[in-house]
Amino acid sequence: MWLDDKPTALYRLYAEDGTLLYIGISHQPEARFGQHSDSKEWWPQVVRREVEWFADRPAAAAAEVVAIRTEDPEHNGTYSPRRSRKSIRHVVAEDGVEEISMTLARSRLTGLVRKVEGGGVVALLNHGRRDAYMVSLAEYRRMEEDMRIADALRRLPGVLSAGGDTDAARILDEALALAKQRALSSS
Repeated sequence: MWLDDKPTALYRLYAEDGTLLYIGISHQPEARFGQHSDSKEWWPQVVRREVEWFADRPAAAAAEVVAIRTEDPEHNGTYSPRRSRKSIRHVVAEDGVEEISMTLARSRLTGLVRKVEGGGVVALLNHGRRDAYMVSLAEYRRMEEDMRIADALRRLPGVLSAGGDTDAARILDEALALAKQRALSSS
């Protein structure tokens, strides 16, 4: 991943009473703090920030795991000893698609990209549900073509049936069903 070799900060955010609220990593911590301020309900409690720099992202990510597990901040989910781990997983599902929680995917993105470049499919999970897919560019283009075919076939039966050619409409309906099945099985 292009960020792997960049200096990366491990940061800790504290409340006024000294409670550790959150631990995270970022190569641009100030920008990350802005994101937190826009999206985290606990952000107004933050009165103190500690930032520790590491030579690269993998080193910071490893330190983050240890820090969260040992210091147990109030608002971390991933790696927190107090959180249920049911939705945090990295498995191959029954349909053969590799599933990984988005919170775990962040630190493993380079390897995941290599997998999909090799023809694999990875489903990114959000709260245990498939939220997004990673596929190779070639697979994406094939899927896009399948969808264009399905879209064209979906419109043709109506056009042809309006002209009274019911056999052609029936054949196109069958082709549409096959194209839909192919498109769905490849996603």
